[in-house]
Amino acid sequence: MKACESAWIDETLHELTVHGSAQFPFQYYDSLYGQSIQPGFPWHWHRDVEIVYVISGEAHCLIGGTRIVLKRSQGLFIQSGVLHGYEVPQNAEMPTLLFMPEFIAPERGALYTRYVEPMLKANLSHLVLNESVLWQAEALSQVSRLCDIARTDSPTMELDAHAGVCALWSLLYRHRDEIETLDKAESATLAQARLRKMIAYLEEHYGEHVRLTDVARAASVSVSEALRCFRSGVQTTPIDYLNRYRLSSACARLATTEQSVTEIAAESGFTGAAYFDRIFHRQFGVSPTAYRKQSAR
Repeated sequence: MKACESAWIDETLHELTVHGSAQFPFQYYDSLYGQSIQPGFPWHWHRDVEIVYVISGEAHCLIGGTRIVLKRSQGLFIQSGVLHGYEVPQNAEMPTLLFMPEFIAPERGALYTRYVEPMLKANLSHLVLNESVLWQAEALSQVSRLCDIARTDSPTMELDAHAGVCALWSLLYRHRDEIETLDKAESATLAQARLRKMIAYLEEHYGEHVRLTDVARAASVSVSEALRCFRSGVQTTPIDYLNRYRLSSACARLATTEQSVTEIAAESGFTGAAYFDRIFHRQFGVSPTAYRKQSAR
């Protein structure tokens, strides 16, 4: 069990906090909010699916231009990649579950292809869970059980948590037509849907030569619209986002592999080692080689 943590968010509003671990990408937070504790959580997005459950108080979730007021015994499902934030006018206890889509089933496997990938590609945004709706009451009960599983930390916690998440995902999948979609909301949320597609394209092809036209085509928009979506959604340009993602990938490789700097530069999408060294130093204040030595300490 973990308490609500401070936000670790980069310039693109991407939350960099790792929830759980690479081997077990599931995390429970015993989130407490209030004016004297933490008055809310800033705008952010992450690849994790997020589900919150209000035990006491009232919380406001902001998604696009929508303010969702959550009261006691209500829950909220937020799809992977959706930009959101929280405001809490009064004290609130709001347990939070986060898990990566791959926690349900491995990518490219039959279960992932049939039950996970369609949900990720359907422009789904969020759904408020209410006890008055039968299947949503069942979902809330499952969320409560997952919180209990995470709190007790039993010898079979990982197995029980996986089974619980799969049961919850099954409910959401069967009722996916009731989940709010980005396309149905106002223009700001439509831009977010396009932005998510373009970001997914960049993160999939960052090691290749990427042009602005390629990025725009991923969301079926013009280059000018792609630039507008990035400026309004994550306050940067597609190329700046791409370079930051490439640098993030390079940092991970420098810290965890024995590849040469030249190899890392090429695999991270940089056109040459000299350019990579220059842009890396400008971003971090040290050379890639110095960064590797610091990481090894």
